[in-house]
Amino acid sequence: MQHDVESHAPARRITRIRRDHSLERSLLSAVLVGGAIGLIGVIGFVVVVAGGAPPAPPDAWPAAIVATVTPSPIAPTPTPSLEPVGTPTPEGFALRAGGYAQVFGTEGESLRLRSDPGLQTTTLKTIPEGARLLILDGPRDADGLAWWRMRDLVDGAEGWAAQLYLAPAGGP
Repeated sequence: MQHDVESHAPARRITRIRRDHSLERSLLSAVLVGGAIGLIGVIGFVVVVAGGAPPAPPDAWPAAIVATVTPSPIAPTPTPSLEPVGTPTPEGFALRAGGYAQVFGTEGESLRLRSDPGLQTTTLKTIPEGARLLILDGPRDADGLAWWRMRDLVDGAEGWAAQLYLAPAGGP
């Protein structure tokens, strides 16, 4: 009796495929060498272009210019005052009862003559910049300001004015 033998196809042997790394190494080497050569070329180009002609001998160089900066003294900033500046006032004059004052520092506005000392009192009239007034009484403090009782030399109106807008003046 014959043995029944099944026929099988011959088994194939699977082998591992071996990669050849020599090609990868060759490409990497070529890139590195080409990059190095390109870098050397760029450096050479920069040296030639930037360098231009060879440097002149030291005796042909221009003399160095040295600038010396001397600091100037710092002047103090003037402190603003509430007193009028640049008034036509003779030396030694000050506001006083019986003296005269000129409306000053209203920046083109008018001075308010008030019924009593203080910013909330009734305005009796306004006096233009530059007008002269007779000082009748004062000073009195109200609302943080000194107030003087004044008489308008034009029409004789009387009222209180803030010293902030008055400068001592000579006679009428």
